[in-house]
Amino acid sequence: MRSGGSEERVVRLSSVEEDILTLLVGRELYGLAILEASRTAVGRTRALRPGSLYTALAKLEHKGLVRGWWGDERPKERGGARRRYYTATGLGAEVLAATQLRRAQLAAWQPA
Repeated sequence: MRSGGSEERVVRLSSVEEDILTLLVGRELYGLAILEASRTAVGRTRALRPGSLYTALAKLEHKGLVRGWWGDERPKERGGARRRYYTATGLGAEVLAATQLRRAQLAAWQPA
């Protein structure tokens, strides 16, 4: 898409991807913490589901909007399994802000 003579890359987010980025901007959360944050924020019926969460996280990482890494702790209650943490990248925060701006512009539109 061209804007003002310069190339502008438009990255579209699914609603699940938008929800995940909203939770991850400025935070470092592991998968189950993302699910719990979603449940707390919007209620159980509208919360993210494990199947859609991990698929969307993989897509967001591939797009460069989220960075993931394995934590060092090995809690006994998890059988020594490490957690994978995620955070939004700078690009992820920019794409989310642009998406939210677009939604606000659409919501403010009035017919002429």
